Amino acid sequence: MMHYKIILTGSDILVDHYGSPDPVMGFVACRIIKADSERLAIATVKRDILVQWNQSFNADRKAGLPKLTIEQISTVNPLFTRKPKHDYYFYSSEEAHREHLEHFTRPKRRWFGRNKQADEQG
Repeated sequence: MMHYKIILTGSDILVDHYGSPDPVMGFVACRIIKADSERLAIATVKRDILVQWNQSFNADRKAGLPKLTIEQISTVNPLFTRKPKHDYYFYSSEEAHREHLEHFTRPKRRWFGRNKQADEQG
């Protein structure tokens, strides 16, 4: 079995933004999944997100079901991969959406050495 890091976007939802004029457009989520194949990992993460969505955010069935899009998938070593601190990163603009995706997809600096690619990017 492999461990997969899956970054996905949920869009087309209707969530009240606590009186803000900008409604929540969607969310970005990152999950670490153990599965036999990439295809099974994707199916599992989508099922888990939709179940959790309906239990936590859509109990009254007014928010709608999110359209889930896989943004990135990669194999990871669970010993060297931290689990995300938050479940959902909600966004109300395309700029915030890009920032959340960048948070998960930019190269990380290694604590034991320099990450050459990250240093070259800035």
